[in-house]
Formats: sequence, C-alpha cells, structure tokens
Amino acid sequence: MTIYKFRVMYEDDDSIYRDIEIKPSQTIQDFESVIVSAYNLPPNLSGRFFVSNDNWHKVKQLIVAPPGEEKKAKGKSKGLSAAMPMLVAFIDDPHQKFIYEYMGTQEFVFLIELMTLTGNEKPTVIYPVCVRQQGPSPFKKEELVAHYSKVADDGDQEEHRLDDEEDDLESMGKEGDAEDIGATDDLAGEDDVTDDVTEDVEEAAEEPEEEFTDEDFGSDFPEGEEKD
Repeated sequence: MTIYKFRVMYEDDDSIYRDIEIKPSQTIQDFESVIVSAYNLPPNLSGRFFVSNDNWHKVKQLIVAPPGEEKKAKGKSKGLSAAMPMLVAFIDDPHQKFIYEYMGTQEFVFLIELMTLTGNEKPTVIYPVCVRQQGPSPFKKEELVAHYSKVADDGDQEEHRLDDEEDDLESMGKEGDAEDIGATDDLAGEDDVTDDVTEDVEEAAEEPEEEFTDEDFGSDFPEGEEKD
C-alpha cells in the first residue's frame, strides 16, 4: 500500500517542522494524534482541520464524521475509525495542503503539505509515524507552570486583601467606640457646667433684696438745695 508523507510546519517559524508518514486508509484523528505526539503537546482532541489553498488561506473546515456518528464512536477506537472518513477522502491534489489549529492551554497553528507518495508500507513500522524532526516544540512547559503559579498567587493575594479589609473594619469599629466615649465625657462636662450656673442663679434669687431710704440718698445732696 502507498504511504503518504506530509510535512507539518509550525506557522510562526517554518524552520520547525515534522515529517509524518501515514496510511491513506487512516483517519484525520490518527493524523492529529501523531502531530500532537511529534510536537510533545498535551493530548487534546478539540483541534480543527481546514483545507487550505496554495497561499495558506482556509478554504473549508473538514467534516471528519457523519452527523451523529461522532458521539456514538467517542471513546471507542475501533468504532471511531469505522465512523470517521479515511484520510484519502480529503486528498484531491498531489500537494494537498491543510491547516491544523491546536486548541489547548496554549494555541498553535500548523501548516500541513503532502510532500510525496512513498513506496510500499513497511511491515515493521506502526503508522502513522514521525520520520523526521526539525527544531524544538513551540510548546513551553515553563509558561504553563508560570500560568498555574500566577493563578495560585492571585488567589493568595485575594485572601490577604480580604484579611486586611477585615482588620481595617475592626480598627474602624474600635476608633468609633473611642470617639463615642469621648463624646459622652464632653456631654458630662457640659452637664456639670450647667448645674453650676443653675446653682448660682438659685442662690442669687434666695438673697433678700436691699432696701434704700431717703437717708441713704440725703448725703448725696448739699444742704439748702431743694429736691425736685
């Protein structure tokens, strides 16, 4: 049986690529699995394939399973292979081009081109298989670790902020209590002043009024002058 040989290039750097050999009778899912494995990507089954023109523009998305069949075959490799169309069903050009979008914690786009039709199938090889690798995988494990670390740090910071807010509320409550006590003391002082003034007024009212007579005024007038 003739074997397809595809080159799967990383869109952002075409010097990074993987050469993959696959049987025409195998499926797009088989193709996706070997791409993910060859680039050391986390296993992910939500990727999308598109037919591409010569300028790497998407023409149409591949329908890899008849309606309703994908759910029935999900999780069952034999059933899945039977339900999915063979890869040969999507090949209509000697240099057929596809675009594969990997959708995961990190997203990547790969440009796929049919390079050659190789010789017969080798009985000792398990297809599909990556036969050549050039360049490192674009997947960065450090970025993934940093991402989860940042999420954890953000959670810790949020907890600290909540604790600080509770402390602030408690301190505000204590300050408010102190102000209330001070205000009560001030009011008490005002009551004492009011009581003192009231006592002075009452004492003044109790003192008898002093009576004045003509003799008291006589000394103020010289003798011989008549009083008007």
